[in-house]
Amino acid sequence: MKYIEPVKSVVLFLLVMLSVILTFLIWTYTPDYKYIENTERKEILIKPQKEMEDIIRPYKTIFRFDEGFTGTVSNNAMKNLMKTFKGWNVLDLEPVNNNLSPNYVNQIIGADHRMTIFFTGEVPFSAFNTIFQFADKELPETTFNRMIIDWSNSSTKELMVYYISSNNQSLFRSHVSVPNMNQFIQEVIEPAKKYGTFKEIERENQTSLYVDNNKMESVKFTYYIEEITPELFKNVLFTDPNIVRRNVESASSEKYTDGMSLMTLDTNLKSLNYVYPAAESSIRIEPSKLLKDSFEFINEHGGYTADFRYASTNTNKNQMDYQLYLQGLPVYSNHVITRMTTIWGDSRIFHYKRPYFSLDMDIEAEKEIKELSSGADIAERLKVGNNIALADIDEIVLGYYLTQNQELNIFTFEPCWFVIRNGSWIKLTPEVLGGVKNGLE
Repeated sequence: MKYIEPVKSVVLFLLVMLSVILTFLIWTYTPDYKYIENTERKEILIKPQKEMEDIIRPYKTIFRFDEGFTGTVSNNAMKNLMKTFKGWNVLDLEPVNNNLSPNYVNQIIGADHRMTIFFTGEVPFSAFNTIFQFADKELPETTFNRMIIDWSNSSTKELMVYYISSNNQSLFRSHVSVPNMNQFIQEVIEPAKKYGTFKEIERENQTSLYVDNNKMESVKFTYYIEEITPELFKNVLFTDPNIVRRNVESASSEKYTDGMSLMTLDTNLKSLNYVYPAAESSIRIEPSKLLKDSFEFINEHGGYTADFRYASTNTNKNQMDYQLYLQGLPVYSNHVITRMTTIWGDSRIFHYKRPYFSLDMDIEAEKEIKELSSGADIAERLKVGNNIALADIDEIVLGYYLTQNQELNIFTFEPCWFVIRNGSWIKLTPEVLGGVKNGLE
């Protein structure tokens, strides 16, 4: 019994030491981590990305000289014009009028030595940040759809530029410093003297319309369809494409879902419709942020798969629309979808509708020259017709009407005249105008 206490002491000492050793080993232990492969999703680009100035581009420019108006809708002319603006310094930007009358707008446009640049949609000033150099860093949260450049004092290095918003009935004005005034005159103004003549279509208590005064030739194109696989959009739009389920509901309808969002395909219209219901929001987003978010969302996955251009904004719905163009002219169709739409939600996309086709521009199946009536003639026929009142329309435009041949897998682009009314288009057929006339379409 006399050894029990020493033994207990030795055992206790050993236990304490073991505890100390184990504690030390735990503190100093470094596990041998294996390399974990980066599983981040790879960036998917359906088509090459674009710049903002590729998406925001005018559709028409007119020039007022002493003898009248000239103008153009040439795609190359619009491209060159946007390049000309690069590096212009906007020295100031001030509001002039927030209750414009139609007659006042007509007077501003009709003054000598002025050019007017027409945009389809209302453009936020911030969208020109990559084109103009604004002295004012905080730009007004407003928009414009016509830009008027006064070159009457071209002996100086400054131009007077006006910005008109048809929606807001507002007018802004700025002084712009041009790096090379002689270059601007030689490359923009002088060539405009050789453009076709344009006619002002006056309307009582309304802004005028400006249309080509000459018959014109346009080209009927036929292209092969390049269908974009829906799998690409599935991988772009869904957070985890691996859990997405595909369901073929009919010969013309397919659905993809992950339980949170839904992507629907209409194989007849060649349209894709994506909705993420949880992101729905009624909070209004300012036009500048709405355009930026919409543009970046589409551009991040190379979604501008053809010449799509900004067309309109509905800030009540946080909606942005982009119209398909070909050779500088808008494309409309009852057979396939030719417009992209985004509706922004709570910090992310809520609704995305678009075509999932592209055009094989390298393989042109057919090309045919077509003669068309002048815009002035179309306006005159609208005046005397009973179907569409000239006073009710927003614009007369030359464009393409798109049809498809599913068996041959081709699209045909037929040049013809349209009127735009309340954001919608109407194809001007002989029946619509009242009476048959050659050269209408």
